[in-house]
Amino acid sequence: MKAKLLPSGNYRVQVVAGFDAAGKRIVRSFTAETEWEALRMADEYRKQQDEMKVQNITVIHAMQQYIECRANVIEKTTVRNYRQLAEGCFKSIHNVSLRSLKAIDVQRAVNLESTHLSPKTVKNAFGFLKSVLKMHEVSINLDRIQLPKQVRHEKELPDFATVFRIIKDTEVELPCLLSVWLSLRIGEVIALQFRDIDPEKHTIKIRRTIIHTDNGTEVREHCKTEGSTRDLQLPEYLYQMVMAVPHESDSEFIVKYSRKALYSRFKRLMTKNGYSQMTYHDLRRLNASVMLMLGVPDKYAMERGGWSTDHVLKTVYQQTFSDERKRVDSMIDDYFDGIIRGIAR
Repeated sequence: MKAKLLPSGNYRVQVVAGFDAAGKRIVRSFTAETEWEALRMADEYRKQQDEMKVQNITVIHAMQQYIECRANVIEKTTVRNYRQLAEGCFKSIHNVSLRSLKAIDVQRAVNLESTHLSPKTVKNAFGFLKSVLKMHEVSINLDRIQLPKQVRHEKELPDFATVFRIIKDTEVELPCLLSVWLSLRIGEVIALQFRDIDPEKHTIKIRRTIIHTDNGTEVREHCKTEGSTRDLQLPEYLYQMVMAVPHESDSEFIVKYSRKALYSRFKRLMTKNGYSQMTYHDLRRLNASVMLMLGVPDKYAMERGGWSTDHVLKTVYQQTFSDERKRVDSMIDDYFDGIIRGIAR
């Protein structure tokens, strides 16, 4: 913008406010005694116009903009989750403009979604919506929005001995043991490659995971969090199972199943044996329960399972193979190994 000195001695700044039906420019003029004052008035007007344009977009458009402007700086799995939330939740306010959106509209939308979505999904969708509105600088007080209460469903899991009897000598024994013994996520299990094994130290590196994206599954060359990147001692029983898997190169995957195939095979096996409520992810929960039962210190339990924050990573992860950590590993390995060898006889 430039200010023009008028014959009167005042300064004028012109701003294009839009176009009429014939396509002719609509110009707003701002005149003041000083140049800076005229520029200030014009700048404030332009900012108000920009804000009005933003406020006139719909909720679904705002959600899409939020995702698009972050697509290259957040995880692909997060982008996929955001798109699912945008497309599947709060449809009753999708076409409401941000300018006219009110807290009561959001509460009604939450109430409607609570009839067919889980409390956790509604909470996630609401959190996503709050972030969208915050980015677009929509000043709506959502502090009093009532969300559905999350009911904690206690699931009684079978003990490890029972699980091992079910999976022993099946096609899913190795991947299941990697999860229940070493506390690996399913994406980490199917992403393991033979180059991750140190044959001298009998350790295994957890360095990557396989994720779902909008374009299908892909290998992500890092884990879910920084704390999930870890080195674990590989027990002899598991080491022998891994090395017995036929392979021609170190870049081959140890587990040959896709996420869906592994999950389905495990689910069918557990259902057949009377444990239809148990999911593959419950193997990690079972691992956590075993560590709690054995009295494993929290910092080592978090380290083995990759449950950590940046702070935990910096203060704990570097001590991975300390004498104390080796003692913990041996205690856990002795527990699992004792049951396996007792059943395998």
